[in-house]
Amino acid sequence: MILKKAAIGAAALMLLAGCTDDGERRTPMPVAPTATGEAQALPLPSPSLPPVVNSDGCQGLVTAAQVQKATGLSVQASAGDGAAAVAQYGQAVQSLGLNARARMCPFGNGGGDQVTVVALTFPDAAQSQKLWTTIKSLEAVGGVGEAALSDKTKTLLARRGKAIVAVYLVAAAAPDANHLGQLQSVANAALAKA
Repeated sequence: MILKKAAIGAAALMLLAGCTDDGERRTPMPVAPTATGEAQALPLPSPSLPPVVNSDGCQGLVTAAQVQKATGLSVQASAGDGAAAVAQYGQAVQSLGLNARARMCPFGNGGGDQVTVVALTFPDAAQSQKLWTTIKSLEAVGGVGEAALSDKTKTLLARRGKAIVAVYLVAAAAPDANHLGQLQSVANAALAKA
């Protein structure tokens, strides 16, 4: 029994000796255990991120060409998971006791210009009107749909029948300028398919 304890103690000291600084007799410890036949079959974890998912939340509502024509901004469809963003709009509408098909179309360019179009299509005009009455922070404007509200620089909401379209625009060269005409033009294009 004493011999067994002494052998275990000696083995433990030898193991610790490999981890301590013993001058010139340093023994390098292996960084990773050597591979055996079974261990080689296991894949190594990847340090890279998963690929970006691009799914179409716009579903043909408006095209980049329509947005370019309406705004004069050279934009293209933005990458990202549009369908996931659309799901959030659907959940927000459901939290109000309403039901709507949501579509979202983000566009942009390297210069910082951005245009995002969101359309909510309800089963009937009564539900669209119910949501419309909750919007309080924008000024009434004409020129698009049955009713429209805007801040005239970045945001326009328009309603026609059972659809509500929201247009958000950031023109990098003049972010605070009056962009009402551009907002109206984009909203009209979207309302035609909402």
